[in-house]
Amino acid sequence: MKITFYTTFFLTLHFNLTILAQDVNYSYFNTSSENLKKFLLDNQNYMTGGNSENPYFQGKHKSVYIKFYNTIGINVTFDIESTKDYVTVVNEISERANFRYKYCSDYDEPVVYNYESDGGNKIRYNLEKKQISVQYPSKLSSILESNDGLTTVFVCLSKQAYAYHTNLKCEGLGNCDSDIAKSTIEKVTKYDYKICEICTREE
Repeated sequence: MKITFYTTFFLTLHFNLTILAQDVNYSYFNTSSENLKKFLLDNQNYMTGGNSENPYFQGKHKSVYIKFYNTIGINVTFDIESTKDYVTVVNEISERANFRYKYCSDYDEPVVYNYESDGGNKIRYNLEKKQISVQYPSKLSSILESNDGLTTVFVCLSKQAYAYHTNLKCEGLGNCDSDIAKSTIEKVTKYDYKICEICTREE
């Protein structure tokens, strides 16, 4: 049997939508925003926002609210009511997605865990709020990704320090016996600072 491009496309689409028919799981965060929206539309699990103050598209699957925002590319938030379901989903993301780094730029803010799915979606969550956000690849987000050097980071000004930190609450910075400076990746890498290994560990 000859498999054409269209056959492959529709098999992939069917597979994605079949998975999406189940409880919210990793596939919801790995699929494209178009497939996710189509699933919600086909099942009439949607509401629409009518002005710039609201998401331009909202949906709900079981007890999970799914909101689409058209800001820098397409961003979607998943608000999960059940703590048990949230923990299950977070564990699945941890097992199946690629961990990038922990991020926190203020002691009063929770630490955000950053992942990337197999499909290139950026997945973020913190453990203080039952919400998961996904940023989908786009031309604009790709341009911004190329400007990752502007991301805020922190360095210990001790002579022995060699790493920069994306997480202000990092244990490594807790051991700093000097001042802590705020900078950007672009600037600190010019002084041969490397990203902190603790910031890039999930635990």
